[in-house]
Amino acid sequence: MPNIVKIYEDANEQHVRAFMVYKKANQTKAYKDAAYTEQYTTSELKNVFIKGALIALDDGALVKPIKYAESSSIGSIYYIVPNGTTATSADIASLAAVADE
Repeated sequence: MPNIVKIYEDANEQHVRAFMVYKKANQTKAYKDAAYTEQYTTSELKNVFIKGALIALDDGALVKPIKYAESSSIGSIYYIVPNGTTATSADIASLAAVADE
């Protein structure tokens, strides 16, 4: 039987339904707070993606990320944004963390 990967919650996450990721207008950084003062690190962003994240866009909309990836030690989450051309047309956008120290 192959090993099954398990992801455990921390005790302080017992009743957490989602972790918020904030997007500032005209930026592609993933922020921890609505004041846009602290950017997620790569390991933090990966953790919130795995455990359930919601992205608060600058227009007030909430979206769920669809993908997590790392490149050159920088984590990014990807999400779908309607582009307004047609009802079935959308773009994929991303928000990036800062590298872990």
